[in-house]
Amino acid sequence: MPFTLRDLLALPAVQGARPELAGHRDGLDERVVRWVHTSEIQDIAPLLKGGEALLTTGLGLVALPPEAHRAYAAALARVGVTALLLELGRSFPTAPPALLDEAARVGLPVVLLHGVVPFIEVTEAAHAAILEQEVTALREVAEQRNRLLQAMAESPGVVGLVGACAQLSGQPASLVTADGELVAGSAVPEGCAGDGVDVLVGGRIWGRLTLHGPAGPRTAALVEAAGPLVALEVQRSPSGTSSRRLSAAQLLTDLMTGRYPTTGDLASRALGVGFVVRPGHAVVGCVVRPRSHRSALPGWLQTVQERSARHLPATMVAERDGHVLLAAAVPRAGARRQLAALTADLNARLGAMGGVLVCAGPLVDDVPALAGSLQSALDTSDLAVRIATASDLVLSEDVALYQLLLTMVDDAALERFTLAQLGPLLQHDARTGAGLVMTLDTLFVAGMSKSRAADMLGIRRQTLYGRVERMSQLLGGVDLEQREVRTALDLALLCWRLRLNGGSGSGSPQR
Repeated sequence: MPFTLRDLLALPAVQGARPELAGHRDGLDERVVRWVHTSEIQDIAPLLKGGEALLTTGLGLVALPPEAHRAYAAALARVGVTALLLELGRSFPTAPPALLDEAARVGLPVVLLHGVVPFIEVTEAAHAAILEQEVTALREVAEQRNRLLQAMAESPGVVGLVGACAQLSGQPASLVTADGELVAGSAVPEGCAGDGVDVLVGGRIWGRLTLHGPAGPRTAALVEAAGPLVALEVQRSPSGTSSRRLSAAQLLTDLMTGRYPTTGDLASRALGVGFVVRPGHAVVGCVVRPRSHRSALPGWLQTVQERSARHLPATMVAERDGHVLLAAAVPRAGARRQLAALTADLNARLGAMGGVLVCAGPLVDDVPALAGSLQSALDTSDLAVRIATASDLVLSEDVALYQLLLTMVDDAALERFTLAQLGPLLQHDARTGAGLVMTLDTLFVAGMSKSRAADMLGIRRQTLYGRVERMSQLLGGVDLEQREVRTALDLALLCWRLRLNGGSGSGSPQR
C-alpha cells in the first residue's frame, strides 16, 4: 500500500505535535506522500516535483501581505504538493487566514502542528516507512513477474499472457491498442476502472493493459510486471497480433485436434480471448451447419459470430469442414432457452440461404472439458441429419435413444424385432405406396392426435381414420392407444429410420 497523508499523520512524531487538519480536508487515504521535505523559503514551489509533504514553520511568510500567503498556497497546489504541515508558535501563533482560505479553494490540505517537534524526527520516520513500502512493492512486482514468466512458458503469446493476468488477478483483463482495438481479454463496459499500464513498443505507446476490478497493490504490481512482457510478446509476433476472433478460432481448432501443451494453456488462452464463465454458468459446444449444401460458409460465418455474441455472454467461433464450431457460456438453468433464441435469430437472418441446424453437446464445467462437448455436438449433428429432424435445435440429450440404438442397429435380434413390429406395414407400402409407416410415425409425433396428424400429413381426417384402421388390421388388430404397443412400435420406427438413413438421410421421414 502506498504511504498516504493519513499514514503520515499517524506517525508518533507527528501525533506528538497535536496535528489539526485545516484547509482541504478530503481524501486522506487517496493522497500519496512520495517524500517529506522541509523548507522555510517562500518561493519553494519551483524546486518541488509533486507528491511531497512540506514541513515549515512559516518563517519565509512572516511580514508578507495576505496576497503573498494566497500565492504561496496556490503555487504549492499547482506543483502537486500533497499537504502543507505548518508548525505554529515560532513564526505564527495562528494560521494566516488568507493561506487557509486559498488552500481550501485550491484543494491543498493544511495540517497545523500545535506542538513543537524536531522536523528531523518526522522526516526520518516518514522516509523509513516510504522506503519500506517501495521495497515491498518492488518485491511484489518481482514475484508477479516470476508468475507471469511461468505462465508464458505454459501458454506463450499475447492472448495467453493477458489470460494469465486475468487468472492471477481474478479480474477481467483487457489489452487495447492505441487506436482503441480490443486485441485480447474481455470487453469491459465503459466507466469500469482498474489498474492499468501503457504498453510501450519502439518507444511509443502501442496500447494499454488494464485489470478491471478493485485496485490494490497486488494488481498494481501485476500490471507493472506485465507491461514489458506484453510489449515483448507484441514484438515477437511476426505479424503483430491477431484479432480476438482469430485467436478464439485457433483455440477451438487446437482444442479439437489436441494441439495444446496443457489444460492450463487452454484456460489462459480462453481468458485471453475474453471467454469468461461466470458463476451459475456452464460451457457447451455447438455445431451450426447449413440446411442447404449450397450455402456459402463465409456469408453466414460472420452472422453466426455476430448473433451468438448478442445472445450469449461468452462465445468462441471457428469453421471446420463446412460447419461452424461454437463454444458458449450459458446459464445452467436456461441453456436450452438461450440456444433456442439464438437458433431462431440465425434462421430469421439466414432463411434465404436455406437456414441452419444447431446441435449442442452436453454442458461441461470448463474449457478443457469442451472438447468432449464439441465432439458430442458433431455426433449429434450427423445423427440429426441422418434422421432428417424437423427441429432447428437439437441437443445431445434429445437424441440419446438414437445414439443408443445406433450402436445396435446392425444387431440381428434388433433387425428381427423391427421386422416383427413393422413387417406387414412395410410390405403393404412396398406393394401399394400407401405410406402407412409414414402415417404411423406422424401419428406418434402428433401425440396420437388424429386431427394434428392429418394436418401434418396434409390429408383429410377421414382419410387418416381409414389408414389407422388399415394399420390396426395389418398388425393383427392391435390397439394403438395401448402404451406397451406404442412403445414397441415407436422403438421399431426408430430402428427402421436409422437403417433407412444409413447414408445421406435424404428422403427420410421427419421426426
